[in-house]
Amino acid sequence: MSSTPASPARRDLAVQDPTSLDGPGYKHEFFRPRSAVWWLFCILVGLGGPGVILAVAKSFTAAKEPLLAIAPIFAVTLALFAVVVLWADPYRARRPWILTLAVVYGATVPTWLALHANEHLFALTAKLLPAGVGADWGAAVAGPTSEEWGKTLGVVIIMLVASRTLRRPMHGLLVGAFVGLGFQILENVSYAANNAPSNANDDFTGAFSVTLLRSAIGISSHWLYTAIIGVGVAFLLGRTVKRHSVIVRTATFVGFFLLGWGMHFLWNAPSPEEAAAVLMLVKIVITITIFILVARLAWSEERRYLAQAATGLREGGWGPTLDLDLADGTVTSAAGTRKERRKGLKEARKSGGRGRKKTVKTLRERYLDALQAWGRRGTGVDELPTVS
Repeated sequence: MSSTPASPARRDLAVQDPTSLDGPGYKHEFFRPRSAVWWLFCILVGLGGPGVILAVAKSFTAAKEPLLAIAPIFAVTLALFAVVVLWADPYRARRPWILTLAVVYGATVPTWLALHANEHLFALTAKLLPAGVGADWGAAVAGPTSEEWGKTLGVVIIMLVASRTLRRPMHGLLVGAFVGLGFQILENVSYAANNAPSNANDDFTGAFSVTLLRSAIGISSHWLYTAIIGVGVAFLLGRTVKRHSVIVRTATFVGFFLLGWGMHFLWNAPSPEEAAAVLMLVKIVITITIFILVARLAWSEERRYLAQAATGLREGGWGPTLDLDLADGTVTSAAGTRKERRKGLKEARKSGGRGRKKTVKTLRERYLDALQAWGRRGTGVDELPTVS
């Protein structure tokens, strides 16, 4: 893979007057009414939201009592997997406002599109494959085909609109994960509504059982597939520390998209009943392992950026302004590998006990936030304070 270091001009591309892009008063990373892509996002969500509501209204209304009773499970699942995703962001690249919008998009647009496409894809699979095979493999083909492209579209749109602050593969991973998470939660609610009347005893048991199962196995579900594709989107859009050719960027995106699609296909693939539980565990291990490998790539790219940002902070004399000792290794090791981060905390505790370790953790968050803010200089969005 050929690549060349980003030129200084490219690295400083974001250093410009934000009003030149959006006009006075629009110093926000996503509210950009002069952008056609921003309007595309609004229109899609505006159509997808009501579209989903109309599509599920009948089943949701019929199962409203069990859905309300198990609503806390949906909320806990959303919060739990959000924490898991943020845990995979050790360098604090997260943008809370953007991630919230990603959940909204994921719960509306791709769900709406998939509802229309799945039925046709199931029918097409049944026609193309031998008799009996199409019915068994319909979900494996239709699911990823109808759903992944809609979620990917959201990642592309969000990263284009927030182009001044979403600059690296880690941002693609986070946006993709939260788009997938929004889709995943609404899909769980839909499954609960549809499964409620299937239980012979009562609607609550039917809804509760499927919700509990899908929440438990959700660790390897939509958030993970789209997080992986999101890294590919970042490469496609050139959101990397090093520059890559269009061919390399496109090929990388295609590879990551097929990887996410393939993992979804694998999960939906039918399994023999006698080995279903074992194969489910195998699938979970495989998908989580692949995600960790992709996340390691994003972390490596993020560390390259952080090294540039650390140099920028030191040369810019921001240490006193931020009340940070930029020569304190226990603090600056926060931008290193997991081994370096753990070593820094051990040294902090060794030198000053638990109190010092707690202080260092707080300083590390401030340091990482400053490194992230360095990349937003000139954007008008959460910038570093003026050096005094």
